[in-house]
Amino acid sequence: MNYEKLSPNLTLEMLEKRLIELKLLLEKAKRSVKTKPQGHLRISQKGNSIEYYHITSSDEPLGKYIPLSQENLARQLAQKDYEKKALKLIEEEIKAIQHYLKLVGQNKNDNRKSTVISSNHTSLSKLAELYAKMKPARQSLIIPFTLTDAQYAEQWQSVTWTGHSFSEETPVYTTARGERVRSKSEVLIADALSRHNIPYRYEYPLQVHKKRFDTCNHNYTGQNQNISNKSIQNITLYPDFLCLNLQTRTEFYWEHFGLIDKPDYATNAAGKLRLYAENGILPGRNLIITMESQEEPLSSQTIDQMIKACLKSSL
Repeated sequence: MNYEKLSPNLTLEMLEKRLIELKLLLEKAKRSVKTKPQGHLRISQKGNSIEYYHITSSDEPLGKYIPLSQENLARQLAQKDYEKKALKLIEEEIKAIQHYLKLVGQNKNDNRKSTVISSNHTSLSKLAELYAKMKPARQSLIIPFTLTDAQYAEQWQSVTWTGHSFSEETPVYTTARGERVRSKSEVLIADALSRHNIPYRYEYPLQVHKKRFDTCNHNYTGQNQNISNKSIQNITLYPDFLCLNLQTRTEFYWEHFGLIDKPDYATNAAGKLRLYAENGILPGRNLIITMESQEEPLSSQTIDQMIKACLKSSL
């Protein structure tokens, strides 16, 4: 068997999508800067005391003091200063992507000359770094174009929901962060997600569509033919976990099948996986599947491998 010396390039589609988003953001940011007040913001911080100053002229480098009653002015100036710096990085990233796409022959419709960008200007993370390197006093005034992982995780995790209820006969299993789950294996999964700092929601409700086929016999030209009448049924599922890959901002459902050696349970599991597939939820793309039997219990190594492959990778 011949092994590839270079795996297929899977970045082109992502870069082309990124290029479109960057161009749209560039135009929006330019318009936004024009609507902001003239000048820029200077922040003076001594201990816990923070003061804002409005600089409108090079003749007054210290600027004019902004009272707390005009904090909105400080926010607008801080946002403007951020956006002006971000504009340069967006333009650099656009040129870098255009150059790369032209290099591999994927940007044939763009006849404009691409500028060769030196290696120290091709980092696609500079836009995020611009905000991350700012002092907290300035960050608090700004809404960045790209949220930090911590900001995105906090926002994603702030959603509230009602999970599937527990019956009185259900044994009590509790995770490290105090959640009740339904099995020891789910405790292992939940605690591993927490250990790897993966945001997750337990039994977050999912609306899916199930196709129902009602078959009846109809007499047609003297012959019996089966004609299926298809209808759609809406169903609420409660997947074990809904997890977030922070690098890609991609959600994955995680289903654990813990009694796979029992025929009835295995049949129900197969039906559930088919239902997921009919709704575009597929293993490897946005679904993680683990399973176990009495002879083959779920291992922590398997859980860690799933997390690293799906929830901590960039592709």
